[in-house]
Amino acid sequence: MNRKANDSAKLVLHSRVGRDHYQTLESYAERRGCSLTQALRDVLSDLKQRELEDTSGTRLESLARTLTSIVEQQARHATRLEALVAIIRKVEEGQAEREAQILQTLAVVTSLTQHTYAYLMGVVETSPRAADITASGEAKVQALRGEA
Repeated sequence: MNRKANDSAKLVLHSRVGRDHYQTLESYAERRGCSLTQALRDVLSDLKQRELEDTSGTRLESLARTLTSIVEQQARHATRLEALVAIIRKVEEGQAEREAQILQTLAVVTSLTQHTYAYLMGVVETSPRAADITASGEAKVQALRGEA
């Protein structure tokens, strides 16, 4: 009876999958040294694994595209940051140049003031009113200092 059931199963399988597919399955079972049922299970298991890999492959491709777009976005941000740093450096350089110009102008004004002061001191010292001018100047300095 077992032989009859086996032959019956072969006939059903042969009629369902066709002659070529049956022969392929039978050849596969012989190479693996297993029954037709086990060979069919193995083939179906392999097919299931391939489908899983295809699904995973699609997901991995999607993740790869997402990661690529993130990397590209980070590169754009890095470029923008580099441009901002360059602008800030230019502003700092311009500010340093303006500060140097201001200091140079102050040095010139201080020198001019010192020369003017020396000249005026020479004029005051030779003036007959030198004592009055000196007293008036000292009073003004004390007023500015809040000593008056």
